[in-house]
Amino acid sequence: MTTRRPKFEFDADEVFARIRTKPVRWNDLARTKTARSQLRPIIDNLLASGAVKFVRLGGSRHLAAAAWNPSKQEELDEIYGRCRAVDGCMLWTGRIDPDRGPAMYAAWGGTERSARRRVWGIRQRKLDRASTIAMTCANPSDCVLFEHMQRSNSGAKMKGKPKTLLHRIAIATAKRKTSGKLTDEKVARILEGDESTRCLARELDVSQATVQAVRSRDRWRSYRATPFSGLDAANDSGRRRA
Repeated sequence: MTTRRPKFEFDADEVFARIRTKPVRWNDLARTKTARSQLRPIIDNLLASGAVKFVRLGGSRHLAAAAWNPSKQEELDEIYGRCRAVDGCMLWTGRIDPDRGPAMYAAWGGTERSARRRVWGIRQRKLDRASTIAMTCANPSDCVLFEHMQRSNSGAKMKGKPKTLLHRIAIATAKRKTSGKLTDEKVARILEGDESTRCLARELDVSQATVQAVRSRDRWRSYRATPFSGLDAANDSGRRRA
């Protein structure tokens, strides 16, 4: 004699009401394979209509209302939930980016972000692009504990150090984007022309100060990279000490 399995009946409104209350895991809505198979059409319709979405909380996927966003404490709990406590530090167990350090993908954010900058934004306020985070603990590579963070400037590490040729090329390229009416053709005309500053300024529709700055190499600098570019900074510092 075979035992007849109970038949599950799901109401779409009740399912949506439960999801809207708080994010819930798929397995908590339907615990058996049979129940999940009957629940799937309802969930698929809710996802297709945009009423619900998938979010990742505590390392697992949850169903949440489309308008749901985590509170600051929920975000912090999610980040620290991916860490392990070691010697007073919260060590990140996820991916470590070579440049940004601990990196996380937040389902509500849509992109991968720095876990440390996210923690700082929750506890303080969002950092600007010129600011970085330095760790003051014994685990600077993977710790994300806010109490071990110190705000720093992105240029602090380079302060007092000579600029390499590649660095100067990058600066010159960035300045060219804000050079207004100057172009490569106009710069070549200024450097090759024998006319007076006033004549060239009138001809090229730029100011006399711009013409003078280009001729004195204060603007629109051109650098040529060579296989010895990496030695340029060392040579510069040597000349300054001489």
